[in-house]
Amino acid sequence: MPRTYHGSCHCGAIRFEADIDLAATGIRKCNCSFCWKLGYRKALVPHEAVRITAGQDVMKDYQPTPLHWPPGDINHYHCGTCGAHVFSRGYLEKEMGGHFWAVNVACLDDATEEELAAAPVLYEDGKRDRQDRPPAITAYL
Repeated sequence: MPRTYHGSCHCGAIRFEADIDLAATGIRKCNCSFCWKLGYRKALVPHEAVRITAGQDVMKDYQPTPLHWPPGDINHYHCGTCGAHVFSRGYLEKEMGGHFWAVNVACLDDATEEELAAAPVLYEDGKRDRQDRPPAITAYL
């Protein structure tokens, strides 16, 4: 059953609400260079499940160069003040039915340690652009 979590960046400028069922969606650990270098752990939710309540004016959009996804299919949002990466917006027709959010679970202010520890972990081989399977080695993730 989804629960409405409240989240924010480190300085609190960006605030959001997200309806997430951590037990059902799990927490994704990916080995792509973005997730790996940021320690990004995410929960994927439909686009309508996230509501930005403050800070759109300080949100910055990072897109790597070269961009391996089609333009408009991925946006990594972070706070222009503190630099925290709060969520990414993506587009996957088959897997997510269109637009979705990848919420950084570390930015969920009211998620308990127990809830996060109990959530299943799903490993993604983003390094090889294969989010549908875990990498051969997951011990370091």
